[in-house]
Amino acid sequence: MRIYQSSLSYNTLKLIAEYAPDIKVNILRSFDLNNDETLEIIASFSEIINSIILDSGVWFKFTNPLKYNNSVHSVKTYSEFLKQHSDKFDFYINYDEDFTEEQRDEFSSLNEENQKYLESKGHNPVPVLHLLDDDLINYYIEQKIKYPVVAIGSNAIGDPKFNSAVKKLYENQIRVHAFRIGSSSKLTGLHAWSCDCSSHAQWTASGRAVFFDRIKNQETALTFRPFEERTGNLSKDFYQRHPLVDDFIWFIEDVVGVEIDDLIMDSNYRTFSNSIYYWWLERYVTLRNSEAPYNIHFDDIKFDPTNVVLARLFKNSDNGESLDEWIAAQD
Repeated sequence: MRIYQSSLSYNTLKLIAEYAPDIKVNILRSFDLNNDETLEIIASFSEIINSIILDSGVWFKFTNPLKYNNSVHSVKTYSEFLKQHSDKFDFYINYDEDFTEEQRDEFSSLNEENQKYLESKGHNPVPVLHLLDDDLINYYIEQKIKYPVVAIGSNAIGDPKFNSAVKKLYENQIRVHAFRIGSSSKLTGLHAWSCDCSSHAQWTASGRAVFFDRIKNQETALTFRPFEERTGNLSKDFYQRHPLVDDFIWFIEDVVGVEIDDLIMDSNYRTFSNSIYYWWLERYVTLRNSEAPYNIHFDDIKFDPTNVVLARLFKNSDNGESLDEWIAAQD
């Protein structure tokens, strides 16, 4: 599974290139959310980018209606951007501006009209499903030669039919991209080919860094703020009091490759650390979902970097190929 990190910034990629030049990250950038930075990232960091995709940016338009208007941010301006730059992305998403599908009837919908408009301009956007009705799922199965990849909108993630819909598409050789989902618990067992999340930046915004909780078998986060901003009370997850602080320090020093003081002094390093975590999580989930051995064993104090399974997660697979090569083979 690929975890595309949403809006990964130039500064974070600069730190990745400096401290972890051997890894390759997957990135999702959004149209009209600093296009200049997007193009600069593509030009500067090709060696550490595994894949980069483009979202239409309609979510930001939807949540910031005063900032965007139809003349500045529209399916037409999106098409104009694609005309110049679509070849720079592995794939790009339809301009699916009707999140609730209010403008849908039995004949068509606004999102379908936008899809057809972009196709008429010579583009091949990935369609987005906001409804998981059987007739829609079956339609894309019938059209799988034309649409080998489909996306599922974030509003449909909570639909009781979400997992079964993803599995049905998967079983019919259709790759599914799931929007705005990035927790290990939700990704484990999910038949999606890829997903995206902005958690690396969201954790930073709350003053936190994320890592893997070996007891709960899921990600957790600790804070560098000793007091809660709202209440002024002591933070229960303050890093100095966190029960897994030794595990966290090992992760920061031996995996991320920096000192904990760097994270304390500079929030850019927290985003960098969080980005490395999601790069790691991508590999962890891929192994779990492929039914490969995935139970990470730890000693009583901290992670054991010599452990065979951990070594496979970070370095090599059983047959000697790199883990990135092994993951690529799963695609």
